[in-house]
Amino acid sequence: MGEINGEYSSVGRPPVHYLYQSVEVDELVALYLAADVMLVTPLRDGMNLVAKEYVACRADTSGALVLSEFAGAALELRDAILVNPHDLDGLKQAIRHAVDLDPTEAAARMRRMRRVVRRHDVHGWARAFLAALHQEPDPPSPP
Repeated sequence: MGEINGEYSSVGRPPVHYLYQSVEVDELVALYLAADVMLVTPLRDGMNLVAKEYVACRADTSGALVLSEFAGAALELRDAILVNPHDLDGLKQAIRHAVDLDPTEAAARMRRMRRVVRRHDVHGWARAFLAALHQEPDPPSPP
């Protein structure tokens, strides 16, 4: 990160900001809205809410999401730019692609992801979970 900021930043405008702290919701929303590209690259399932929160905040349909194919959210957010975080060259290409994405295509991708996030909210998840609890288990198969 220091190398990237050293090469590409100008005074007061570093391209990469790294925060290791809690932030209030209103500040978090402001950070999501300030980010032209969101990079979410867990090496295994995780970080799903972060990706979905970013999409939910993008009411103007701007921005691009680069998402690890290992994140559970990748199953739903198929219009993100999916990447294997172990493939550094692929990761660099994905970030470059996100930065250079045509604004019309970026808006279309974001609209589709926002529809997914709206449809699959916590209430839908709770209904599906409770319905699964009430289902009859499959009978055991004979030995």
